[in-house]
Amino acid sequence: MVSFGSGSACAGSVPSNSAPRGAARSAAITRCLRMPSTVPVIPSARQENCGRSARWCRGVDRISYSEGCRQVLFGRSGAGVHPVVMWRPGAVRRLGGMSQVFGTPRLPAHAVARIDRLGRAVTLAPVLPERRAILFTGPPGAGKTRELDHAQELAARHGWTAIRVEASAREPLEHRFTRAIGADLSKLRREFGGFRVRKLRRAVRDLTQRQRKVQHGAEVRIGGGPVQFVTKKQWDATPADNLGTTLHDVADQLGDLSPDRPVLLMVDNVDAASPYDLAGLNELAEHLERSGRPVWLVAAGGTMTTSQLLAASQRMPFEVRELGPMSDAELTSILTVPLDRAGVPYEQAGVDALVRSANGDPERLRTLADTALELGGITAEGAAAATDRVHSRSAVLYQARWDKSSNPQKAVLAAVAAGQPLGEVPGQWQQIDQARGELVARGLIRENAEQPLVADPGMQSWLNQTLDQPAPHVSTQRALAPIAEAGRAATAGQILGTAREPSYTVDRQDAEGRPISLDQRVPGGTTVLFTGEPGMGKSRELDRAQGLAAREGWIAVRVEASPREPLENRLIRAISQDLDTVREHFGAGAARTLKKDLDQLAGRSRHPQSGNEVRVGVPGAFQVVAKEQHETDEVDEVGSTLNELADRLGEISAAKGEPLLLMVDNLDNASDRDLVAVTELAARLEQNRQPVFLIAAGSDRTTSRLLAASGGQAGIETDVVSRFDIRKLEPFTDAELRPALAEPLRQAAVPHTPEAVDHLVRAANGNPARLRALATTALEMSPT
Repeated sequence: MVSFGSGSACAGSVPSNSAPRGAARSAAITRCLRMPSTVPVIPSARQENCGRSARWCRGVDRISYSEGCRQVLFGRSGAGVHPVVMWRPGAVRRLGGMSQVFGTPRLPAHAVARIDRLGRAVTLAPVLPERRAILFTGPPGAGKTRELDHAQELAARHGWTAIRVEASAREPLEHRFTRAIGADLSKLRREFGGFRVRKLRRAVRDLTQRQRKVQHGAEVRIGGGPVQFVTKKQWDATPADNLGTTLHDVADQLGDLSPDRPVLLMVDNVDAASPYDLAGLNELAEHLERSGRPVWLVAAGGTMTTSQLLAASQRMPFEVRELGPMSDAELTSILTVPLDRAGVPYEQAGVDALVRSANGDPERLRTLADTALELGGITAEGAAAATDRVHSRSAVLYQARWDKSSNPQKAVLAAVAAGQPLGEVPGQWQQIDQARGELVARGLIRENAEQPLVADPGMQSWLNQTLDQPAPHVSTQRALAPIAEAGRAATAGQILGTAREPSYTVDRQDAEGRPISLDQRVPGGTTVLFTGEPGMGKSRELDRAQGLAAREGWIAVRVEASPREPLENRLIRAISQDLDTVREHFGAGAARTLKKDLDQLAGRSRHPQSGNEVRVGVPGAFQVVAKEQHETDEVDEVGSTLNELADRLGEISAAKGEPLLLMVDNLDNASDRDLVAVTELAARLEQNRQPVFLIAAGSDRTTSRLLAASGGQAGIETDVVSRFDIRKLEPFTDAELRPALAEPLRQAAVPHTPEAVDHLVRAANGNPARLRALATTALEMSPT
């Protein structure tokens, strides 16, 4: 009997020996196909002992019916549309390589909310995290792209704006975001109106125009007969307000469209991005954290992405969510829920065997399960046969991975496959350790507390057979289940505050007991440099200085050094955006003069082009042209530098007697050319002795780089850096760190013991960023 699920437009049944014929048969199928929730399941037309096969719809070759073999039900459920198949061994087929029962890696039939090894939520929830930048990491096949898919589906369900691109070394991120946002502009106009979207459209249009030059030119023609002499000249005339926009501007415009509606900027395949784009992602993450707009950056990359981002700009502003192996319970639900939904019988022993063979990998489990169904069903015997077949089919891939490996990697693979300690592997330990990290990044081995493991049991067997070495003893105990329940992740930020705005502020002191912060100790010169190791709070000191300026009504211009763009361009753009504030503070005349100086600063590196032509022939009819054109590298004499800009800022600030702060963060990331500009600017500010201050932050290494930059091409340092007010942020003492944790816990009435606080403080080892990470993890794991 052929049956259609009750409650659908296709309800009804006919006996298998009297299936509908002709128009009635076609009408029944047509009604089903027109149902938006109807998903046809393809029975196999080649079944043993099933009698003859009958084709239901003429011209529709995707649907077939085998008489006497099964029933096909078209069902509907709250989680989506799920075909239900009354199963017979060997009856499951695929549609275009897509499993009818388990779905695909991107569209699984059953998805689980991922958690990490500490039991913390990995998958984004409807309540977005407090951190504005999220990074999913993990080896190949761990499900990173699927997490972005889930975030995109989450945005669609709640009416949020989601812009998704994929990073590539072939093209800058700005170009990809330009196309992606441009494709959604019509949708955004419908949602928010053309008037509100116009600024976004302008920002997107200018996003890729930062490197474009505007040229003006003139020519003189002599002679009106058959021979003409032409001389011409053209020059670069790019003004300050044509530097284009940045990803920061585009993100701000997206956030301003609707302050109460989140925006997700999603970037996949981050590990394939260029260092230029990696630095840009870090800067965007920092900007979103500071701006407070409802814009989240959600990215995904491989295991080495965190190291790549750190190397790009010496910072890690992302909340990293690591996708590790899935637990047995998670894998079991991925397998059994679709089987139950499809009405496919199975043996629990077969399920357990497939889960063990998958070894925490959901994609491998899907392949094993599909193969088991093809071979006769999910039983103990079917699972064993499916495992052998999948391993056999993968031998070519195993060989390719082995051939791609370097000699140290092969040595590590061989040792791990045999269960041999890596300390016994011959070779230098540095090479062995590097090879181990590279294999983890490739997803071939998996870190473990005692001994690394080969991620794919099939590859482990292949390695031991190929290398003729004994297999190690395999423990039946698995440790993939989470060790703690997800706790108070949503309240950790409320208790501790953010890294930029902590709940409890510690007043820093230097080695001599003097206050570090500018709001507690006046500068000892016109240039202040905060230095210290990563995580010591250098950017926090700039935040406090910026807060001081806001309270006093001063102008503070803040930029971040970057290899993506010269420091001059960033200062030009930042000051240009604050011209209205300059006009309010110092008057329209000062703003106009400053605008003119910004134009000259942007256009001083002109490359004039000159040329001559001789034209022979009849003008307007036919002419032969001979010409010569050349470009000069001379710098325009009427241009200006940051020094002249500092002079102008000093004049307007001195006229009112009001300080003006120029702030540069993350000098570690500055180019050598930018550091030369910083030292020259510092020298000019010291010479002018006007109320303009340069406030910068960088690591201890920045000081030595500034010394080298102060000598220019010769590299022999001058004494300008020695006159900086250098304030080094030393590691905290335990006495300083303790109230930074104990006070927020006390104010939030969070139960805790002094011993637990002391333990976390000692583990932080004087680093406030590390203490915050440890305390956040402890709060997330707290059961109450």
